Amino acid sequence: MKEFVRRSNLIVPATSAQASPSWLEGGAGSSNSPSWSHIPDAVTLDLEATIPKDFKREARSTIKDIIPVAASSSAEVLVRVNLPYLHADLEASVYPGIAGIVLPKVEFAEQVNSCSNIVEGLEQERGIEVGSTEILLQIESSLGVWNVREIVSASHRVTQAYLDERALCYDLGIIPVEEYDPCVYARGRVIVECIAAGVQPIGIPHPLGTTRVAVTRDEVLRQATVGKDLGFKGIVCHDPSWIEPVNSAFTPAHNLVEYYSQVRQVFAQAVAAGTAAVPFAGRMIDVPVDEWAKVVLGRAEACRLRDEVKQRAFESAS
Repeated sequence: MKEFVRRSNLIVPATSAQASPSWLEGGAGSSNSPSWSHIPDAVTLDLEATIPKDFKREARSTIKDIIPVAASSSAEVLVRVNLPYLHADLEASVYPGIAGIVLPKVEFAEQVNSCSNIVEGLEQERGIEVGSTEILLQIESSLGVWNVREIVSASHRVTQAYLDERALCYDLGIIPVEEYDPCVYARGRVIVECIAAGVQPIGIPHPLGTTRVAVTRDEVLRQATVGKDLGFKGIVCHDPSWIEPVNSAFTPAHNLVEYYSQVRQVFAQAVAAGTAAVPFAGRMIDVPVDEWAKVVLGRAEACRLRDEVKQRAFESAS
């Protein structure tokens, strides 16, 4: 799996209003501060769900100018396109500075390949490193879940796959209620297939991902932590207020970093003394525990470096 930190991905409508200074001052989804000032890991400019059909042409014309605005705090910038208007949307979106394309409603590998081929032609035409533009898949239907193995393996560009649990419930004819989780099977399959293919699974687990009720910061943190523990590597954020708790949930906590740092020290001492297992803090430390410690500490360091870059960019933009 490609190692990168993209814990929070904020969805922002790609309209002309978003490209204006008022976006920097007001921000979609927040009346007090701009969306980019919440310092998400990524911003997705949406040409699909939040843009009415009659306004899509206008929205396309703004994408090139919005890219540097959305990247103000060193956020990676992606664009969510429409499958029926794939050529037009990609023509408007694949420019230097774009990290990737969000491809919604994916059900077949051929759709991924078609997108990848168009993107490659635009990369060659516009002086972008060929192969550098990622594809983030959005799986929204039972057929998409059924074909997930072929879908996530269709192109080397695929780095993440997002399970849209709300859309999946609609496709299944389910009206979700908080007491029952209707996405256990679909979520588990998408997570397993993605990780096996070296792709990061992301999503918003039930009930936040299906009902989208107003929630507190602590509830977002709790549900994001549940998502992390289920195997998700990040969350698609529909409101800027989600970003801080989501980033916190997907960043190894200080006490965990301290513990695994000690684990590595104790294990190294044990190996030097000629043993491959040693008791520490009430458990036996052996090779698998040490290997997991490397993963946790590596992730913590990657998050720390990512946050430092974003903070410096934010301070410069401010």
